[in-house]
Amino acid sequence: MSSQNHDYTSFWVTGDLSSFKQMMKAFTPSLKHFAGNIVGNEAEAEEIVADVFIKIWQQRLQATAPDDIRYYLFKAVKNTALNYLKSNGRRTTHHTAWEIQVNRVTSKNPEDIMISKEQLSHINAAISSLPHRCRQIFILVKEEGLSYEQVATLLDLSKATVNVQMTIALKKIWAALGSSIQYSYS
Repeated sequence: MSSQNHDYTSFWVTGDLSSFKQMMKAFTPSLKHFAGNIVGNEAEAEEIVADVFIKIWQQRLQATAPDDIRYYLFKAVKNTALNYLKSNGRRTTHHTAWEIQVNRVTSKNPEDIMISKEQLSHINAAISSLPHRCRQIFILVKEEGLSYEQVATLLDLSKATVNVQMTIALKKIWAALGSSIQYSYS
């Protein structure tokens, strides 16, 4: 079951260790990648994500379940990473140094099965060719499942900026793909 569809309520309500472990397993790769793009170091990113999960575990009895666990975790990692940079004197103005690269967890869903490897490589190349902020927004919306509003809050942007960047991303991706994507009507 994907992390987007799994219900972690039992952890937030009862402190269920099994549910907590499933949540960690589901979210750690993308959170670690996100943190790595903020701090620029894989080891530090791993430590930041671990710190977030440790804090969540320690506060499990006082905390209530968030409305959107994915957004909650990304926001916690962002804040922890920025605090880490600040405490180490490495925080940059407006955090222009961070950028999210394409990092897909390979999962087989019907869409992945239908798209040929060649088409998938065209799609990946089109996404990779996007300007860094545009790619970052696209990945958070399309791959991580965050809403425009959540991405705007997470990246300290206006919702209109996220909307404009998504429009640019989609136009550039479709233009880059051109005729390489073929539709099946079966």
